[in-house]
This record gives sequence, structure tokens and C-alpha cells, in this order.
Amino acid sequence: MIEPNLINDLPYMIQLAIMSINKPPKAVALELNCSISAIYQALHGKRTLPAKKMRKFAENNFIAAASMAMQATGLNKLFRYRKTDRHIQARILELKIYDKKADEAMNKLPELLFNKNSNKDLSESDKKILLQSIDAMIERDNISLNLFMELDIKFNLDLVKRIKKARFDK
Repeated sequence: MIEPNLINDLPYMIQLAIMSINKPPKAVALELNCSISAIYQALHGKRTLPAKKMRKFAENNFIAAASMAMQATGLNKLFRYRKTDRHIQARILELKIYDKKADEAMNKLPELLFNKNSNKDLSESDKKILLQSIDAMIERDNISLNLFMELDIKFNLDLVKRIKKARFDK
């Protein structure tokens, strides 16, 4: 079942992924060996792509991989496609800004977590700071993933295959 906060983002990402594949939905359905209806229903948010077809769809490009990760996990805050300026320079600038924020938040953690081993060792203030730091890091990671999506599509880098490798070629 699709969570309500996913309904608007997931179909949008699947649509972007299919547009980036540069094939009509019917051809994508044939390639995935699933019904055209399943593709169109996923595009309209009426259903998710069949579980057995997710991996093959994800291999098409990084947007497809992120959309299937979001569909499978529901972690839309991490995997969602940002509906901001899609230009690579804008994504890089956005990443620099959020990277600085995440770095500042992360720098508080060693001192905050010193001699603390469980939830009961944290005060409410500690938990708040810890969760704010995690939120900043998730936001930064989401922006990084979005930059990967744009770079993969624009320069046809085949990042999904590269990331799936055990090690990167030098």
C-alpha cells in the first residue's frame, strides 16, 4: 500500500524515469514483461510497480532506482525527487549549502554523544539536537542523490551499474 505522502512523489518520479529512458510506456512494459496497465496505473498513482519488476525497472537509470527504493522502503524524505531547479549547477550550489549545514550539525555529535550508550542516557535536549542533526544529514544525502539523478540523465553515466559494482574502476 502506498503511504499518502508518497502518492504525489512516486508517480512523478516514475514518470521522470520513463521519460529519461526515452521509450514510451508501452515499450517499457514490454521490456519489463508486465502489463501496460500496470505501468499506466503506476504513473497515475493507482498502484505500485509489481515487486518482481522493480529491480529490472531500477536498472534503467538513477531516477528509476531512487523511485523503486522509495516504493520499496517508503523512505520518501531520503529518496524523493526534489521539485526545484533541475539544472546541475543549481543542484551543486544547493548541495554546497546543505552540506555545510549537515557538517555543522554533525560536528556537534561527538561531544553530545560522549559517554552515552543508549536512549536513556540522552536528555530531551540531546535527542532534539541528535534528531535535528540526522534531519540535516538526510536532507544533504537527498540532495546528493538528486544531483546523481541529474548527472546520470544528462551525461548518460549509467550510475546504477557503476554503484552496483563491488568496487569502482580507477
